[in-house]
Amino acid sequence: MLIETCILNSALFNYLKKVGYDYFLSEDHLMGHRRISIEAKNSKSIVNFLKSNPKSLVFVKPLSVDALKYSIIDDRISGVILSIENTHIFKKTMLNLIREYEKPVEIQLRHLNSFVLRKFIIWSYKWISVPLISSCASSLGEIWPPLSKINLLVIHGADEEEAIDWIYFSPQRLISKYEHS
Repeated sequence: MLIETCILNSALFNYLKKVGYDYFLSEDHLMGHRRISIEAKNSKSIVNFLKSNPKSLVFVKPLSVDALKYSIIDDRISGVILSIENTHIFKKTMLNLIREYEKPVEIQLRHLNSFVLRKFIIWSYKWISVPLISSCASSLGEIWPPLSKINLLVIHGADEEEAIDWIYFSPQRLISKYEHS
């Protein structure tokens, strides 16, 4: 089963099936598993958000070390979003914490940056056990087919075998972890 871990528009489901996906996580909550992404400047904003929202897959884009640490440790947070805005807070201690808690880390191809993608690949070999590569598509042109994701990772330095594992099996690990909690 091939899973797209972030779609902003559920109306794209038929197109996702045509490019090879069987399932997806939806930000608009109309189809698929419910997924919510938030930006957090501190841990207090995460706590307040979790109090006011029902159980769903919550991904946090931390903008401070405090928010990153809280996102890693709290089991209610499904994953951490890596982007150009927060790459600087991912220091070795935080990466070790990610490895210890086996926290999924997601990069969104909608806001692709080669520097961030390269860091993500390097960190995935040592610290990130569940790397997620998401389209986060809101329109047809933003959908990344699985083979295109694999090619992108390989071009940026990932081994082909690892790229295949990250695209095909990491989303399944995320879903199975969510369903068992």
